[in-house]
Amino acid sequence: MPLPCLAILSVAGRILHRVRLDARPHAVPVAIFAWFAICPVVLMAGEPIAGHIVVKDALALPGKPVRIEAKLVRQGLAGTGLGGEPLEFSVGGTKVGTAMTGGDGRAFADYTCRLRGFHDVVVRLGATPRVAKTEGTGRLACWERRRPILLVDLATVVEPRRGAIALPGLPLPLLSSGEPKAMPDAAVELKRLSDYYYNVIYLDLSGDDDQVDREWLTQAGFPPGYVVAVSPGPDPLEAFLQFLHREGWDNVRAGVGSTRHFADVTLARRMETLVLPADAKEEDVPKKAHLIKDWKEVRKKLKS
Repeated sequence: MPLPCLAILSVAGRILHRVRLDARPHAVPVAIFAWFAICPVVLMAGEPIAGHIVVKDALALPGKPVRIEAKLVRQGLAGTGLGGEPLEFSVGGTKVGTAMTGGDGRAFADYTCRLRGFHDVVVRLGATPRVAKTEGTGRLACWERRRPILLVDLATVVEPRRGAIALPGLPLPLLSSGEPKAMPDAAVELKRLSDYYYNVIYLDLSGDDDQVDREWLTQAGFPPGYVVAVSPGPDPLEAFLQFLHREGWDNVRAGVGSTRHFADVTLARRMETLVLPADAKEEDVPKKAHLIKDWKEVRKKLKS
């Protein structure tokens, strides 16, 4: 048994022994309270914390360094970061670095990608007695600038259902019956667009990267892309587009969104803008934006 456990048990034993010797009636409730307060600590002492690792997707140019970010969080709704733990970073099956998590649970590794395409990123918890073994996965997109980029709001690829509940911080709506379903033809048409012309950036406008459901996109047949949660702020979409511009990504040509704000921001940057909400009206959409009824029309419009 670990030394902290022995010390706690020793204190508890002294309390109970003192109660027996003194035989003070008022001391008995105190001893019982102390015992029940100590027992959970004793039982939990030495047990590793359950946690999980969230890995952000990364976007890089061939031959240019990129920073890969991961976060170790305590299992549960709170998602509290776990600091002071070692994380091991691998790209395409090759270990590329090790870093300790900070107080917020985040750790970083720098990597230079040489090959164009998508590369699997795996981050594993290193040797530690405090946290149970766990790992997380993400994706590194290594793109060249000559291919244009298409922004896709994740809200446009999920089929709305009666009884859906939209909760803050979740990229896809929780549905009263079953898992989220993709919009008809969305995966097929996006794959054709990515094969034909575009690199795709999927935007989760909730701003919570811990909740981005990359696995759902893969299972639903969507083409691989750079999946990113747009950070909260006064104008997070504009801030993200500014970030892309600073990093040299001036080839963002088109966007498919679900809100008037998305249309306003993308049109201000002279992007071809398509709006695909389920119940939109023409008067709700800026004049220069295209109001689209389905994903087949999206592909036709972007190829014309």
